Amino acid sequence: MSTIYIGITIIIFLWILGSLHRNRKNRNKVICVVKSNCSGCGRCIKRCRRRILEMVKDETGIHAAVKYPKKCTACGDCLIKCKFNALKIIKRNSK
Repeated sequence: MSTIYIGITIIIFLWILGSLHRNRKNRNKVICVVKSNCSGCGRCIKRCRRRILEMVKDETGIHAAVKYPKKCTACGDCLIKCKFNALKIIKRNSK
């Protein structure tokens, strides 16, 4: 029984270390929307856990846009949901 607890503890510890490493690695990156590829389906907006994306309407039509780039962790969840290759990860501007 104690080996099960040790195994679960190790798995949780490795999961926490992995998430910390991903956050540190992606600190200098942000999601960017390619307007010409965006169809306006909104799948990326539903998937984003940090709610940084929003739908905007302009002269080119309806598409997703990054509303809060400082909150973006570049986790890639929205990239997975986008079927039109309208999202990409780029380096942050060093301001």
